[in-house]
Amino acid sequence: MKVFLILTLVLGTVPIALGQDSLKVYWPDGTTPFDCNSEIMVGDKRVLVISSESNDYGNISVFGVFIAGDDRLGGILAGRGLDPNDPNARDYTGSHLENAGLFARVTQWRDSDIWGFDFFTFYPVDAYSEPNSTVPGDWFVIDYHAIKAGDINVGFYIYNDDEGWDEPNYIITFHNVPTRDLNSDEAVDFLDFATFSSHWNDTDCCDPNWCAGADIDRDGDVDNKDLGLFIEYWLWPDSGNEPDIPDEPDYPEDANVIYSIVDVNGLSEITIDVNESITLYVDIASTTENNARSFYIDIDISDPNLGSIDNTEHPDGTAQILAEPNRLPFADYWGPGLGQEEGIQLSGATLNSAIADGHLASFVFTCEGQGDVTLELKNWASFNTDNEAVFPKMETIVIHQIDPLMTMGMGMDSEMLLGTLPDEIDIDKLVSLLEELWLDDKEIKKIYDKTEWDDFINSVLNLY
Repeated sequence: MKVFLILTLVLGTVPIALGQDSLKVYWPDGTTPFDCNSEIMVGDKRVLVISSESNDYGNISVFGVFIAGDDRLGGILAGRGLDPNDPNARDYTGSHLENAGLFARVTQWRDSDIWGFDFFTFYPVDAYSEPNSTVPGDWFVIDYHAIKAGDINVGFYIYNDDEGWDEPNYIITFHNVPTRDLNSDEAVDFLDFATFSSHWNDTDCCDPNWCAGADIDRDGDVDNKDLGLFIEYWLWPDSGNEPDIPDEPDYPEDANVIYSIVDVNGLSEITIDVNESITLYVDIASTTENNARSFYIDIDISDPNLGSIDNTEHPDGTAQILAEPNRLPFADYWGPGLGQEEGIQLSGATLNSAIADGHLASFVFTCEGQGDVTLELKNWASFNTDNEAVFPKMETIVIHQIDPLMTMGMGMDSEMLLGTLPDEIDIDKLVSLLEELWLDDKEIKKIYDKTEWDDFINSVLNLY
């Protein structure tokens, strides 16, 4: 048998290391412990780490992690970093952890009944030298991939245990559940929701298609129970890393659906003061022939030095998703923009009805400098109630930003300025004040050069 062959060839008469050995399971980040009573979605993975407290001087430890029988159809064990310099050695060097020592080894084993890996801490060369290269701690790492729904048993063998080698010392059971990644792009997002919602209320789902996977509980129909299961993995995978920026669709804009940015009065060109904050709205206007049911958009700032958007992530930010009717709260999201981190990302969806014309979402913009700013919309993904991609016309907003303390030089022409002056004025003193203002005020120098400012002074003199 496989186990006896390994131990005969490798162990020989070397003493067997005894100690507390364990197989630990983590989420894909490799650091967060995973409760094996929880479920794993098909397409996801978990990280397996072999640890040992053994430090018997000069010993060899051998372990095995295997999936047997029909369970091999539902889960795969994968080693890391097969040695490219010596493929014949079959050593997965990326699965060695530092504490396993200089002469660790990880090899794959497959036969007609059992698939998996053997793990060795093998150091006869330095067994009697200092320091010992194998120390207690985490020794090896491999990955488990869920590939089919069902309960999959993974056996952990401690071959150094005198209790026996024919059966695993203990078994970990992974509970694989159907994927929610319905379009197989390694993410659960609006593209999958479009597929799911296109089968909403279907009642003829069956094996093997199960209504394109939308019948998640495999009971023959797509209903609220499936919706609850779908949203459990919404925006999977959550790796903690910045999301990949999708390719913005290249399409002719469709005037039947319009996304626009406006203020509370519906204006797309406004003037505000520096340091003023204002609530702005993303609106939708559409025809019944080309409605929208879900949106996934970005708002970018033409000059991030002149303004900012509160893109604090849900639920702490000031942005709101306002689309109606029958909005799905799980799809509500706002946070840092995809295309521009200073911008904001907004998304929302309804289940089986078009979004009503009006406000899609709101956010707070703060003016932080003098000048003109444009806020631009980007559409990453929008779908209508027929499960078709929608390519809306995108309308921007222009914000004229002024500093109230600099109204004399910025927002008023010479005739307006003159109207604010007393009837009797020392014109020479006025000219002197204006000349000193240009010399002393750095903000004015950013806007006007010396020639422009002299022209302004001359216009004042001419009018007076």
